[in-house]
Amino acid sequence: MTEERLDPAALPHLDTLAEKLEFLFDRIRPTAAELGEEGETGRRYTTKEIAGKINQAATMDPHPVTISAAYVGEMRRGVTTDPRASHITALAKAFGVDPGFFIDSKTTRAVQEQIDLLNDLREIRVEQLALRRVLQQQGLSVDSTRLIEQLVHRCRQLEGLPGVSTGPDRAD
Repeated sequence: MTEERLDPAALPHLDTLAEKLEFLFDRIRPTAAELGEEGETGRRYTTKEIAGKINQAATMDPHPVTISAAYVGEMRRGVTTDPRASHITALAKAFGVDPGFFIDSKTTRAVQEQIDLLNDLREIRVEQLALRRVLQQQGLSVDSTRLIEQLVHRCRQLEGLPGVSTGPDRAD
């Protein structure tokens, strides 16, 4: 985890709808369930996929809101700057953020910080899993691997760094 990510001042200042949308497209990734077996993990959503999520949700909504990929693209490029409230709500739902992200600067900042924190936590988890795999490939037992993870966790505490969970969600 980098120091810049921990510093809220390092987050970009987002003024326009286009900047806010681009931030979401840049930082929020499709889930494994959305990608399926053939999906490329870690990639960005496409404009068409976000429109698809909105249109899919509309099939289960008593007050459906649909949107075209072209319209989402216009908002991303700044061509459209004042969409209907229903489109803002649908975009927020598609990205899993508070609709206030698009209209209130305090909410925008809070959501930015939450997204970056979640991304940092995912990175830590990936690093932990990578360490576990390397140790096991070296022939270390599960107990020895766990001991090294605990040692790393303790060293991070001593250094004043955020801790890494070694809890029950382990994949041995």
